[in-house]
Amino acid sequence: MFDILLSEIHIRNSIQQKSRNSLFLATWIFFVLSLSGAVALLGMRRGPDASLIAWLFFLMGAAAIAYEPRYGVYLVLLLGLMGDSVLMPWFPFVNNMSSAQSVLYLNDSIIISPMEFYMGLIFVVWIGKGVARRNFRFYKGPLFWPAMLFTFFILFGFVYGLGTGGDFRIAIWEGRYIFYIPLMIILASNLITTQEHISNLVWFLIAALVIEGLSGIYYFVFSLNLDLNVQSITEHGAAIHMNTLFVLVLALWLYKGSLLKRFMLPLMLPPVLFTYIATQRRAAFLTLAVALAVMMVVLYIENRRLFWFILPPLALGGILYIGVFWNASGALGLPVQAIKAILVPSQANGEDVSSDLYRVLENINTSFTIHSAPLTGVGFGHKFYMIVPLPDISFFEFWEYITHNSVMWIWMKAGIGGFLSMLFLIGASLTLGGHVLLRAPGGDVSAIALTMALYIMMHFLYAYVDMSWDPQSMLFVGVAMGILNILDQIITQPAAPITPKRWPWQTS
Repeated sequence: MFDILLSEIHIRNSIQQKSRNSLFLATWIFFVLSLSGAVALLGMRRGPDASLIAWLFFLMGAAAIAYEPRYGVYLVLLLGLMGDSVLMPWFPFVNNMSSAQSVLYLNDSIIISPMEFYMGLIFVVWIGKGVARRNFRFYKGPLFWPAMLFTFFILFGFVYGLGTGGDFRIAIWEGRYIFYIPLMIILASNLITTQEHISNLVWFLIAALVIEGLSGIYYFVFSLNLDLNVQSITEHGAAIHMNTLFVLVLALWLYKGSLLKRFMLPLMLPPVLFTYIATQRRAAFLTLAVALAVMMVVLYIENRRLFWFILPPLALGGILYIGVFWNASGALGLPVQAIKAILVPSQANGEDVSSDLYRVLENINTSFTIHSAPLTGVGFGHKFYMIVPLPDISFFEFWEYITHNSVMWIWMKAGIGGFLSMLFLIGASLTLGGHVLLRAPGGDVSAIALTMALYIMMHFLYAYVDMSWDPQSMLFVGVAMGILNILDQIITQPAAPITPKRWPWQTS
């Protein structure tokens, strides 16, 4: 009797699971057909248009997310980091659908971007599938509450700013991208749940950086006609993203990662390195130097014999390089000029002096604004107080709202609570990175943990001197924090028992 009852329960559960799977399949088909119909109507209205190809790929990505939301995390990271408004102004992923230059332009009033659409879709599908299948799980991890605390104070900055007469449109453009951080922490922590998932995500990251590197070479050859007499060929934060690849290559050799990554990644460095140098970001060079110094400390802990074998020739080579290129003005001398501008500002070139002077004057205004409202900040949508006149850079629409010092900017906009909660989130992330690194078994896991922690460190060091709350960087910071947030859970998971297959065609 008991066996019959168990059999009936099993049959009933099987029927319910089959019904839920059928419902999900029907919903997925309806979603794909709806989007296909929307693209078809758009084609009928516009006629033959190259943008329809972009819409087709956009539809395919949305369908992949509807099928498996984890694929969306891969796609968002790939498409978010490979596009650049300087190298590829037509690339639509981080531009609003109201951007006329975007191939996914829809209407002037649609202020969301394809990246934000994908993020929302990932979130909805993840929750919807979990609820429908009655297996919804929500992993918070150590970074969830620090991220929520930071988000609370950013929301306070919005409410306070708008409540005191701030400009709504300006406020949205100022701070909307900050919310990518908690969203991507949640999505990455709950959808990237195995070492294989993390490895796949890293390959998508590498692909994005390589594509951006190749785009930089194309731009240099065909748009600049081999003339590098420009301040930069990419957006501000792109060089920090590229630092990640350099760090990852070294970390994989430090922790004896997979042979495929160790030997494939150095082959991908040349295009990224070329675009990195052409980007001419002094702060990026310096943050990379700090990251390499931290890696030397890690090497000392992990392998002191190798540390003493590497350090003397590396130090000697660095001294010789600085001496040879101290007064050089070419591309190879750019890292030295970054060091020179900090150590001996009086010998820096004119552009560096002008840039540094602007930041000094801007910091005076930032400090005055913070002291005028230290508890609440002025709120989003308000200009900072300008007691010292600044050079006119009105070609940048938000020059009176956004400052280069992105760290103190948070205090200026969201008050002391926003500033301290930001420091708490950064500190918690770096502490967690060190904790995971000590517990990790080596190989790819340790290399990825070190790389993600160092990216967070490099980003916020860079943020102290340059604008860094851009969509690509916020996406990357959120993913990096999400990886660190879930890595400890992945490391402590017991290995699944391997059961022999009865037949070769059986799945694992």
